Amino acid sequence: MSQASALRLLLLSMIWGSSFVFYKIAAADMAPTLMAALRVVFGALFLGGLFALTRKQTQVGKRWKLIAVIAVFASALPFTLVAYASFTVTASVLVIINATAPIWAALVALVWTRAVPSPMALLGLVLGLLGVAIIVGFDAATLNTEGTGLGVAAALAAAACYGIATNMAKYLGSDIDPLTNAFGCLLMGSFILMPFVPFNLPEQMPAMSSWLAILGVGVLCSGVAYLLYFRLVMDIGPTSALTVTFLTPVFGVLWGNLFLGETVGWHTLIGGLVVLAGTALAAVYGLQKNEAVPVD
Repeated sequence: MSQASALRLLLLSMIWGSSFVFYKIAAADMAPTLMAALRVVFGALFLGGLFALTRKQTQVGKRWKLIAVIAVFASALPFTLVAYASFTVTASVLVIINATAPIWAALVALVWTRAVPSPMALLGLVLGLLGVAIIVGFDAATLNTEGTGLGVAAALAAAACYGIATNMAKYLGSDIDPLTNAFGCLLMGSFILMPFVPFNLPEQMPAMSSWLAILGVGVLCSGVAYLLYFRLVMDIGPTSALTVTFLTPVFGVLWGNLFLGETVGWHTLIGGLVVLAGTALAAVYGLQKNEAVPVD
């Protein structure tokens, strides 16, 4: 890996790790569906503007039906689920749960291809779920917060959505170039979520901090991050680019501690390491031949 690619990988990890902090900030004023809708809209506007400036052609018009289906699992549904989870689950826990996405991708791939799962792949799945159980089961703040169970379930469902999107992009949309897929998922995600916005408007104007947080998660964590991610996929390949999954939780926990004052207990550290061990096994034994998609 070149120095430039290593720097892009580090920067991408820092950016994606911050997305959960942005969600927690915006959750003070906005409903989950509104947060998700604004995220895809701001991200689509950013990438769409870049395509217009560079006069780069996309395949969105030709493959919009398939891209729209992928967008349900790559942006619209998981963004909404994570936004919902952010009301009760800390950013530190969210970022670690999100790291299970490659595990779900490997599991979906096994079902999709009807392949016999290897013992190591199954071990990766078990370790991932065990790590989440350690984090949640020993976190007093999480256990004492009403609705946390549903929040954790929503976060896990979001990670599973990314796993489904990964396989859809691989087996149904392998002919779609990565940048078109990124822009298309945000654009189609906007069309999917915008009809719900009028029913989820806040009673009063959100604070400036909430607007900046959603702008950050849309432009920075979706637009800029997608550009970095797919550049890495092209430069070092999808399997190597998946290394970002191991670094993102480190920065997510760090940002949660620095900017939100979240406590990092022994259960977070140990549970996080167990999750990452499971993710590593899934990446090695279940995703080596699959195209990766952004998991945040």
